[in-house]
Amino acid sequence: AKLKETPYGSLLVTSLAQFRSDFTIVQIPDGNLESAKPQLFTNINLLRMGCSGRSGLTLEEPSDTTKDRFISTYFLPDNHLTGAEKASSLFNDTVLELVKLVQVSLHIFGYYKPSSFDGLLCDFTVEALRLWVNEIGEQLVEGLDSMERTADPSTVASLLSLVLAVRNRLVGLSGSTNVQYRSCCSSYQTNIHIPNFLAGHSERSFLTSSPLHSGPCHIYHHE
Repeated sequence: AKLKETPYGSLLVTSLAQFRSDFTIVQIPDGNLESAKPQLFTNINLLRMGCSGRSGLTLEEPSDTTKDRFISTYFLPDNHLTGAEKASSLFNDTVLELVKLVQVSLHIFGYYKPSSFDGLLCDFTVEALRLWVNEIGEQLVEGLDSMERTADPSTVASLLSLVLAVRNRLVGLSGSTNVQYRSCCSSYQTNIHIPNFLAGHSERSFLTSSPLHSGPCHIYHHE
């Protein structure tokens, strides 16, 4: 693509003949990318999570089948996102928030360093997740496999549970509740060094992965 200056700013322009065949062209209504981002990011996430089947990438609202597959894949509560609650905006927010939690958790471990947590399961997030599984997940979580699909439910459950387990462990060791849960939402404001903590406790503690609907993973401590 070549950079072309327009009265509205710079624009990357390319010929369709030179467009990579593995890329998908998505028409953005009125050229307003910001307004299309929530739906676009949601559909990209569902596609990479394996919830959209073989359907191509569009800006259309996901079908009820796709929504049900996402809900059942990540074991969301049965009373959540059903019926009228499966509205497009609420469903999109749920998908994006799940990916944001993954990004924040990876950031806490030092594997994801973005300018913002946008909720898009991009190549950087996927690679960070793969590295986390290879370097930390497989050592601490029984049954975790790096060859699983992108954002596999067991991987997501293990990552989120490990963050909470270490937070609770830090509270127990310090004897103070000053380690706030909000650190998971504002990881850039906290000085909790989880990787250092794990380095000193990896031989004594491990996790067993479990589905999201059955609660957090269990942490075992060997004296």
